Amino acid sequence: MNTMTPTNEEYCLGMLPRVSRTFAPTIRMLPAALELPVTVAYLMCRIADTIEDSEHIPLKEKQEILDIYVRLVRGEREARKHFLRRIHILPVNSADDELTHNVERVMQVFSGFSSVLQKHITFWVVEMSMGMQKYAQDKKTRAFTFLRSMKELDEYMYYVAGTVGYLLTALFSFYSKKITPAIRQKLEPLAESFGKGLQMVNIIRDMATDLRRGQSYIPDELLEKYKLNRKTIFDAENADRAEQLFNELIQKAVNHLDMALDYILLIPKEEKKIRLFCMLPVFWAMRTLQKIQENTLALLGHEKVKIPRKMIRREYFMAMLNAYSNRLTRRHYMNIKRQILPALAAEA
Repeated sequence: MNTMTPTNEEYCLGMLPRVSRTFAPTIRMLPAALELPVTVAYLMCRIADTIEDSEHIPLKEKQEILDIYVRLVRGEREARKHFLRRIHILPVNSADDELTHNVERVMQVFSGFSSVLQKHITFWVVEMSMGMQKYAQDKKTRAFTFLRSMKELDEYMYYVAGTVGYLLTALFSFYSKKITPAIRQKLEPLAESFGKGLQMVNIIRDMATDLRRGQSYIPDELLEKYKLNRKTIFDAENADRAEQLFNELIQKAVNHLDMALDYILLIPKEEKKIRLFCMLPVFWAMRTLQKIQENTLALLGHEKVKIPRKMIRREYFMAMLNAYSNRLTRRHYMNIKRQILPALAAEA
């Protein structure tokens, strides 16, 4: 029986599928030289997200711990000791919690990267963490005082997901000589939407679950537009207005995913593994929206909206088939888009 303790690199690679069923298989598709940096960057972002999302840490302490985490990521030696002392307030109830308590192992791998690679990761993990510090909530504050306007929703999505789009763009450009400065210049205006589109789909999919646990990402402004609130949205007599609200959010998600598609098609075809890494989450997100659109009001029930494994495999096959063709990739995307909202068909 092998009882050897895994190396820190093995620990990071082993933790990835435990904290993300969506991104673990796609990160493994990346070129070998990118797999570990993207894994470590993802885990560092996940630690910040775990602190921000915890129900067990009071708001003031949450903000203080995130501030210490920012200093830790920036390389301040004393911050590691302070972080490990303060994080004991977080119980270990999940793989995310375990990862956060083992931040030292992740940072050991991070510190072995080149200074340029560290700089790219540090900038965007810090940016995300500072945004999470701004929008952090706890049990007392999260119920009805989270997002007030669509502008706040957009800013929140920038911090938690748009930053990831920029981070990935920096890592892809660092790795690949084929992603020239000219191509990177075209990718960067689309990078934010690449992250935001995927995040918006998660928000829509998990809306009812979040509401029931006292968290809401639906801005007050949008609820007021449809004469709803976070309780009446569940009432049967408000079903038509609730559906209109969902459709507006779905439209917003698709607008971001349209730009995510443009982002993917700018990646040189020779970098097939990077294209596949980006394509699969986007097409899975589109299929999730299609599933939601088939029965939008199911979002308000207890049913978990998930695309079938058969569809996940089909999109994997289609991505492999279309990866070298921008025309075929766009055509496949547009075929799904037409099925999501009838109003979108006219745009095609």
